[in-house]
Amino acid sequence: MKSKVTLRRKKSMVKRRTRKFNKRTLRKKIGFFSRHRYPQSNEFTRDKIKTHRPDAAQLTCSELLDKIIEALEEKKPLSVVSVGQTESFIMSQYTLYSHREILRDPETLKANEGVTTGLQHRGIRLPNKLARVEAVEAVRQADIVGYNTIIPSGALAEKVFEVHNIKPKYVFEAFLRRVMMYSQKEKFESMLGGRKILLISSIADQVKDSMDKNLKPKLGFDVVGSISINSFEEIPMVKEKVADYDFDLCLIAAGINAVILAPFIAQTYQKVAIDMGGGLSSLATGEMLACKWMTKRIGLDKLMGM
Repeated sequence: MKSKVTLRRKKSMVKRRTRKFNKRTLRKKIGFFSRHRYPQSNEFTRDKIKTHRPDAAQLTCSELLDKIIEALEEKKPLSVVSVGQTESFIMSQYTLYSHREILRDPETLKANEGVTTGLQHRGIRLPNKLARVEAVEAVRQADIVGYNTIIPSGALAEKVFEVHNIKPKYVFEAFLRRVMMYSQKEKFESMLGGRKILLISSIADQVKDSMDKNLKPKLGFDVVGSISINSFEEIPMVKEKVADYDFDLCLIAAGINAVILAPFIAQTYQKVAIDMGGGLSSLATGEMLACKWMTKRIGLDKLMGM
């Protein structure tokens, strides 16, 4: 007959084994659900993805405007978007960045401050999976895609293109949008001249007033409408309002929202839609919207000559 001490020892061993099994099983379950709900991408994973230029023709500023003017003259749809640092980050949610990394990233902190104007305006709160899905599909559909081809932040855009299998036909340096009205003045004015123009931006009314006052007498265009947008959630409302206007050219500045809207407008209404970004501010103020990347890292002379 077994002693009571031996029985107690066996029971204790069984409890310890059960406890270990339960902890191990729980960790596995947590890992399973975590991986499926929030893919565990991290910096190491991002570094493993090689960056390379898309197999696309890179347009100069002059060539970009030629494409736009040609589409306007022939009344063909055309969408031009730009994937900057913020747009790249939004498109990399849960693919190149894990949930924890997204929450800690400076882009998320900036976006969630809720600034509604200026360079700090993001027009979205993060994380946002729906924005990622819509932006990825929009860039796939865009006819011409801009991104930072010179400064280091462009590497993330190239990784995003690789991960999502985005293969643009044409690309251009995104900062050209801020100088094109100065470096290619004649072609830029030809793009606007005699057109029916729709503006979409948080500063749309300000841009309209400035264009009517400073450019309309010379170029004879008609700004048929200005639609204000401040956040991602307003996209459905903007899509509905666009239907109220008869226009040839739509100029948009709304961050990631512009990326989503431009291909939709081009395809739905068979028009030319351009994500102008900071370039639209130049039309409002009459001054170039410059930053340290343009003046110190790239150089204005280089941009003006591209």
